[in-house]
Amino acid sequence: MDFKEMASNIGVEEEDIVELLEMLVDVSFTDLESFETELAAGNYKGASMAAHSIKGASGNLGLTELSETAAKLETEAKNSDPSQMPEKIIFLKQGLSDIAEELKRLKG
Repeated sequence: MDFKEMASNIGVEEEDIVELLEMLVDVSFTDLESFETELAAGNYKGASMAAHSIKGASGNLGLTELSETAAKLETEAKNSDPSQMPEKIIFLKQGLSDIAEELKRLKG
């Protein structure tokens, strides 16, 4: 993951992108937990809101694949259609975990 390029793409310093990514990982994992909890309770509106949060945060940092996947989850939740959600949830968890690992390596 090229933190310098990511920082340049969104117009922030490299050390700032690291901090922003750390916050993204923490908040997005919490949002994913909320998504799953709301989904299990049949609260599709709550699930949609959690996916919307992930979509916006990841999109703002230029993480297009994560943002697009969260957008699909948001739409599926709005449509009360959970059939394709598990694979998208796994994709988001893996993507966030990959970012977390890269940040850990960066810090040594």
